Amino acid sequence: MTANVLLVEDEWLIAEDYASTLRRAGHEVVGPCPTITVALARIESESIDAALLDMDLGGEKSFPIAQRLKESKIPFTFFSGHGLSDLPESLRHAEVLPKPVERTALLEAVKRMCPDA
Repeated sequence: MTANVLLVEDEWLIAEDYASTLRRAGHEVVGPCPTITVALARIESESIDAALLDMDLGGEKSFPIAQRLKESKIPFTFFSGHGLSDLPESLRHAEVLPKPVERTALLEAVKRMCPDA
């Protein structure tokens, strides 16, 4: 099964690298989305099985995206140079992968979120 993975990353080169890794593994990439506004619009318009979120998007935190995913019961994983202590209490259950994320760690995160993919 292929997973539809929302990818939220504001740095173009990193986003393209992660998207390429996901596509080579057989997943469909929704995005990459560079902003909160774009990501929220894609959540409303696309079928999404899981999401990978950069915690810091050009000075803004991606927490509104995570909250919307949580409300929709869509699993997500953050990646960041920050840790769990930087998350609001309501999102502390989330996994945080340290940046830069290795390709295998990215794919393992998707596998944890979508075990049938």
